[in-house]
Formats: sequence, structure tokens, C-alpha cells
Amino acid sequence: VSHGIGGPSTAICVEELARCGVRTLIRVGTCGGMALSVKGGDLVVANASIRQEGTSREYLPLAFPAVSDFAVTAALADAAEEALRGTGDGRTVHIGVVQCKDSFYGQHSPEDSPVSYELKNQWQAWLRAGCLASEMESAALYAVAAARGLRAGCVLHVLWNQERSAAGLPDRKNADTSAAALAAIGAVRRLITAEKAGK
Repeated sequence: VSHGIGGPSTAICVEELARCGVRTLIRVGTCGGMALSVKGGDLVVANASIRQEGTSREYLPLAFPAVSDFAVTAALADAAEEALRGTGDGRTVHIGVVQCKDSFYGQHSPEDSPVSYELKNQWQAWLRAGCLASEMESAALYAVAAARGLRAGCVLHVLWNQERSAAGLPDRKNADTSAAALAAIGAVRRLITAEKAGK
């Protein structure tokens, strides 16, 4: 299923899939790296999302975290490692927190916004806290999943890392999302096997 860009369309998709009987969801998407160790072509498995968007607030109080399901995340982490194994190109799997926002250009051109001071300060806070990457859908996915009693996880393909560029480090760009798709397929296989084994 394609959910479109951003939290609102993601929430609609999850709600309607839940009404069709879906109980486990895996998002395959793209992101921009934030931590300097995250490079283009790497995979990020998001175990939690910073809720810097609006959709999740219509499902959960702000104090409630947007987190993935542990079993889905563990399956994604294993499958992501497998997807990159043997490629020999130095790509890596990262597991951790991502920033989820509503405005693409608020990230890429914050100086054009009347609230640029707020956007820039928050970005620096996320970096200092170890945030791995930035994207636009995971918080809504995790919030709706929590509210509806579903399992959810998210694997992201890193397109590039603007922080590496800003630091004068090599910033390879990679638009081939096939490894993220393979990671999701591998995770589904692992979850099916575990379910058949009664785990």
C-alpha cells in the first residue's frame, strides 16, 4: 500500500488497513541522515520517533512516546543486516530514534520560515540527543498503531546526509531503495515463522 507523504495520509492508510483486518504493519520509506555516522545507502530501523508533527496528537497525549513494536523491530534489524550482507559497499544498519516532521522545507530551508529560530534550535537538540535521521511518517504510524492495538515497525533507506555535507565530510547519495524493501520482506518471513512456532 502506498500511504502518500506525511502523517495525515499515513494515518488514513493505517486506519483503513486495520478495518480490513491487518494487525502488523511495516513501513518502507526514505529518510535523510542526521547523525554523522549515517550515510547514503545505509538502512535505519526506527525504534522510536520524535513527534514533531501534528497527526499523532489526535491519537495520543504528547507524553506518550511514538515507539515501534519490539518483535517487528527485531525482525527488521535482522533482515536489514541480511539485506546488506555481502554487498561489499560499506553500507550499515542503524537502529534508533528518528525525527518525524510535517514540513520538508522546514528541514531543508529553515531560514525561509518566520519560526526559523525554533526549527534550527530543535534540530540542534535532536542532533545532540543522537537522532539518526529525519522523515515524515513514522510518528503517525506508531501513534495510530498504539491507539488501535496494532504492531508496527519502520525501515528507512538513507538518501543522503546534509549534516555530513555541512561538516565537509563525503556525502554519498543513493536512491536505490531495494535493500529496504528486501529488509521488509525478510522481516515478514521471520514474523510468519515465529507465529507458526507459537512465539
